Amino acid sequence: MPMLHCRRPALTPPLPALVGSSLLLLSITPTFAATPRFQAEFMHQAAGQASEAGAFALQALAEQTPLAAGRYRVQVVVNDTTPYTREIDIHNNDGQGLQACLTGELLRAFDLREEALDTPLPTDDTCLDLATLVPEAQADFDPQRLHLALSIPQIAMRRHTAGSVPEARWDAGITAAFVNYQASAQHYSSDSGRRRSSQDLYLNSGINVAGWRLRSTQALRDSTDGQFDSRHSDTYAQSDVPGLRANITLGETSTGDEVFRSVPFVGARLASDLDMYSDTEQQYAPVIRGVAQTRAKLEVLHNGYPIYSTYVAPGPYAIDDLSVGASHGELEVILTEADGQVRRFTQPYSSLGNLLREGVWRYSATVGRYNGAEELDRPRFWEGTLARGGVWDSTLYGGVFTSDYYRAGALGVARDFADLGALSFDVTHANTDLGSLKGQVQGQSFTTRYGKSFATGTNLRFAGYRYSTEGYHDFVEAVRERNQSAHYLGNRRSRLEASVYQNVGNGSLSLTFSQDDYWGSTAQRRQYQVQYNTRWRDVSINLFASQALTDNTGDNRMFGLSLSLPLDFGRRHTASFDLQRYDGRYSERASLSGGMMNNQLGYQVSLSNDQQNNTSGALSLAHQGTNVSYGGGYTQGADYRSVSLNASGALLAHGSGIVLGPYMGETGALVHVPDVAGITLANTPSSQANRQGYLLASNLRPYRLNSLLLDTDELSPETIIDNATQQVVPRRGAIVKASFPSRQVMRMVLTLQQADGRPLPFGTQISDAQGNVLAVVGQAGQALVASDVPGLQQLQARWADQATRECQVTVNPGEIPQVNGYRLKTLTCQPRHAPSSTQTDMNHQEHTS
Repeated sequence: MPMLHCRRPALTPPLPALVGSSLLLLSITPTFAATPRFQAEFMHQAAGQASEAGAFALQALAEQTPLAAGRYRVQVVVNDTTPYTREIDIHNNDGQGLQACLTGELLRAFDLREEALDTPLPTDDTCLDLATLVPEAQADFDPQRLHLALSIPQIAMRRHTAGSVPEARWDAGITAAFVNYQASAQHYSSDSGRRRSSQDLYLNSGINVAGWRLRSTQALRDSTDGQFDSRHSDTYAQSDVPGLRANITLGETSTGDEVFRSVPFVGARLASDLDMYSDTEQQYAPVIRGVAQTRAKLEVLHNGYPIYSTYVAPGPYAIDDLSVGASHGELEVILTEADGQVRRFTQPYSSLGNLLREGVWRYSATVGRYNGAEELDRPRFWEGTLARGGVWDSTLYGGVFTSDYYRAGALGVARDFADLGALSFDVTHANTDLGSLKGQVQGQSFTTRYGKSFATGTNLRFAGYRYSTEGYHDFVEAVRERNQSAHYLGNRRSRLEASVYQNVGNGSLSLTFSQDDYWGSTAQRRQYQVQYNTRWRDVSINLFASQALTDNTGDNRMFGLSLSLPLDFGRRHTASFDLQRYDGRYSERASLSGGMMNNQLGYQVSLSNDQQNNTSGALSLAHQGTNVSYGGGYTQGADYRSVSLNASGALLAHGSGIVLGPYMGETGALVHVPDVAGITLANTPSSQANRQGYLLASNLRPYRLNSLLLDTDELSPETIIDNATQQVVPRRGAIVKASFPSRQVMRMVLTLQQADGRPLPFGTQISDAQGNVLAVVGQAGQALVASDVPGLQQLQARWADQATRECQVTVNPGEIPQVNGYRLKTLTCQPRHAPSSTQTDMNHQEHTS
């Protein structure tokens, strides 16, 4: 059906057509019916029109009812995230227009939390006023689309379902094959005649079929003799096991590192997937306990901001559905009794990566062969781990590991001690058969971890210390020692690691540190990074120091100072100055960087010099093209030159063809807008639809609602996409398909005149032959009409003054010349009982604007 449809066009049609139509539509919207009526005297009428013609037009439009009262199947969207389809009664309330009847049963189904209400929800079919029930809540019903949008403050929603999507909506996606590629080439030459070239190609490929995901990573690199070396890793097949909230993986991958050290293997693994839990269940949060004297309101504030509210019954209570997000902090709890008495208390909390919410399980079971990169023994092994969040804000975890010549068991506990921070401790006992080298050895490893945020603003994100007795080996160490690997430094004696963050004035100080030492060896591997960032006016200042992961041979420490200053000439550019000391040598560098072509092209130019007066200059460019990124660089030194090129992107093959796109993440979507080439997604502008209307969306969250929003700003005015947004829920690794139906219409800006040459009155309704209203006439007799009928058609015009008046025009949209997407024409409207349509068309006094 042809219909009036407005979007931001490439060329704005005549102002009266838009202003007049929009003004009338706003004036009759049901939600405004209870407000003061629009004053018809402000509607200008052409000469000769009755003074009350505007009032008659408004009355006629206001009397239209887009939908009759009754029971309809309505799509319901709660807070833009959770779509439902329900049979709902629609009532025509006097003075308020059409409204959906929201019963207590419906609101419970939409996850409204009764505990957050002053009074419980009724159990009968009474229609409830949502705004009165929950302050700041809204219910907006669109009768044209049978669409009900509910906006409910999150504080009044059930927490245990926050961020979760029913398993029935998880989409395994389509059958498809893809490959991500990263290609690079470099050529080096010196004045001494030395030349060196290298080429690299990295591929990450996969096939999705029948709910299984096949993945593989390949690397192709040329060697010194010109031959390519090909390697592959992480080649496996994976599928979901929703009933266990887990994934099963077959092939070449690695175990987790929650209990034992991660081990590369070939075999089978079943492991829980915490992403299948709701957002609330994924994150640890303390349980708030207390006793209420009456039915009391309980509020929780985090850093002064309210995050939770509920009502608790008289007696003991336990709040176990908090969602606090940050890993450390202090919660303020406010309990308001029914008699107005207010009690306040604080509950500090801290978290570690191995802390789980009460009742949440994390487990894994692995069987396979060791698959390290070195050519060593590949023993069979079996590993099992288990962790569960328990009472008293604690988590118990452990595991077993057994192989041909290695056995180990681990047991640990983690607990949130509130003010004292979060602490975990575990012990692992291992028996190892080192063969003819040392025979049977055994030992223990003790690990403690700690995390806390202090009132001074210091965030000790993570600190850990592991001490192992001389006879203790982890599995990888056992394999390397039995095989006398060149990379084996000895079995580890201790490991210390820490991560600290501190706000200092207008800046911040961060530190990461780790150190390993070994039994029977003076070798020590230490790495650290220290950074201080601040700003003085427009200048960004960065002080840094670091040491790479290595032993203490040589001076591999780096110290430096970096200054960045924004420059405004044309577009935004940045000038940077760096001074650093590395390997005992000082160097300095000045660079200029920025973006051009709407930031699709980035550049950097730099000049460097060191204390030996070795100077060099470099230029690099990076372009984010349509569905591919590529770049290049050139470096010129005193006696050498280097040129490099690189490109990256993705290719996906599906049942209807091949699509190019930017580099794809683990989970993605294939978007189809039929026959609309060049369209993009609002949040992925680098991916552009091909001629068939296909494009790729990358980096979607598995098992969660992901919004796909088309960017329709540059669409032709004659292309209509009724719904430019969709929500998809992919499984892990899935490629889901989202289709956006589109249709082509012919947009006409018609200037309609009466037989005496006067324009049709403001407010005249334009209908098709079936009586469907297409448009409303605005100022100067103009109407914006969209038609999907290319041939000859009759349009009916109807307005009211002292009596109802009608006339008709015959129009052939396909024959009207197009100007920037719009077809402009002036037509004369003839009385209804005029001659045949062909004769009427011949007698029209018309011209093209």
